[in-house]
Amino acid sequence: MAVLAIQILLTLAFAFVVRRRLLGRPTLSLPAPPAEVVLCLRGADPSLSDALEALAAQAYPGPWRLLMVVDSPQDPAWEVAKSKVVQLETAGLASWQGVRLIPLENMPVRGSLKSASLRQAFGVLDPSTELVALVDADAVVPTGWLGALAAGCEQKGVGAVSGNRWYEPENGTGPGLVRAIWNGGALVLMTLLGIPWGGSLAVRRSLIEPSGWRDVLATSLCEDTGLPAPLARCGWRHQFRPELIALDRDDQISLAPLVRWISRQLLTARLHHPAWPLVALHGLGTWLLLLAALLVLLLGQAMGADGLGWLAAALLSYELGCLMLLVFIETVASGAMLTLAGQPNRIGAIKIIHLLTWLPLAQFVYGLATLRATFARRVEWRGVHYRVRGQSVERLDP
Repeated sequence: MAVLAIQILLTLAFAFVVRRRLLGRPTLSLPAPPAEVVLCLRGADPSLSDALEALAAQAYPGPWRLLMVVDSPQDPAWEVAKSKVVQLETAGLASWQGVRLIPLENMPVRGSLKSASLRQAFGVLDPSTELVALVDADAVVPTGWLGALAAGCEQKGVGAVSGNRWYEPENGTGPGLVRAIWNGGALVLMTLLGIPWGGSLAVRRSLIEPSGWRDVLATSLCEDTGLPAPLARCGWRHQFRPELIALDRDDQISLAPLVRWISRQLLTARLHHPAWPLVALHGLGTWLLLLAALLVLLLGQAMGADGLGWLAAALLSYELGCLMLLVFIETVASGAMLTLAGQPNRIGAIKIIHLLTWLPLAQFVYGLATLRATFARRVEWRGVHYRVRGQSVERLDP
């Protein structure tokens, strides 16, 4: 019950931060700074065409360009992206002033291929670019996305801003709901601990080199969790913007890949963010506590011990309390998404029952993934295998 009280305080703090930032939402000054969106591709995501359509529809009140870096011209994403760009421009649906599709020229042994793609992209930005935005291929962003990123970066002392993701599995499969439940808790921790999300992120171009962020990318697994420290060293900060929470309805994942996926997300915090001990404590502490309670209940019942009703009641209360917190977090996130995307989530009785059904498994998966991330020496990302060395990674595949 003490752990539940801590969870309640964390959730209330998250809701307070979201409300305060939505009330103080910055407006974009005109003329808007010239921007460039960088999209790194490896493999043709099913949502890539939709993502490009969403980018083409940006209502940005200033010049902006799109730069796509693909692992190679033989990658399936190359032809998908190329044909989609031609289709959008032919139909007059593209709002960008220029688009480039370039292959990754160098695949270094140290650092991930995505980090290498970003380092290459930062070296070939258009001379006029003042704001650099990063987006994932599975992110279908609203029309005001780029403008909201630019407005956030214009705030005093803010060098970078990012949103986050919210999973709403389309068919409500078990693994999809497990991921959604885990992500709800992750959203709270990432907000309070200042952990960025690279799927929707923007940074002032003038800070990329002076902050040393590009040098950090040379050995890092990912681009986002390692950003706050370089910014802080040169007197700037990262800020989470709740209006940039992106809705993801993907439901195509099974349980074993999900455990590996969550483990990789946690590993990036272990490698690149100073708040990793708190993240690990949250994941492992709750997991071990629940396992201990279940073990005591099972052993106590087998031995005929008395007084187990109180422990069972406390365990049930904790699970019901976590369920209520999940519903509250979703309500807060849904309100934030309405600000920009106008996409409310419906929280009905059937969904609440489904969440309660899959909540224990989600808690177990979270603990297992945290354990894997804590001791991971190797990691796989989009078919590429890396060895973990200290706070850096080395590519194992040829």
